[in-house]
Amino acid sequence: MASEHAGKLVILLERAVTPEAVQSALRYASTAAAMDLAVEVHAVGAAVKLLRRGAEADYGAWQATLAQALELGVLLFACPQALAAQDMVADDLIDGVAGIRGAASLLAAGMAPGGRFMVF
Repeated sequence: MASEHAGKLVILLERAVTPEAVQSALRYASTAAAMDLAVEVHAVGAAVKLLRRGAEADYGAWQATLAQALELGVLLFACPQALAAQDMVADDLIDGVAGIRGAASLLAAGMAPGGRFMVF
């Protein structure tokens, strides 16, 4: 479990709209979590469609990477505006998504003391 004092990494999935791109981001998330950093992954824009329940059949290659990240304590969030733009609601999201958070939450997490951003 991540220490409050080690810092926080906020990964923004914005341009990562393929399973391969998300898999790379999740590897960084898992590595940071293993290094005792708190990690949040925020899916915005078209990236939220990768979190659609049932997409596992199409995007199954990254499921093991996602499971590892979640097991290490990585928190996964979806943007409410992105969900609406993709015609999705919270019930459409895969298991493991910690919640729905907008831009203010993302910025607050990354700009808190010890916070850092990575954008994919």
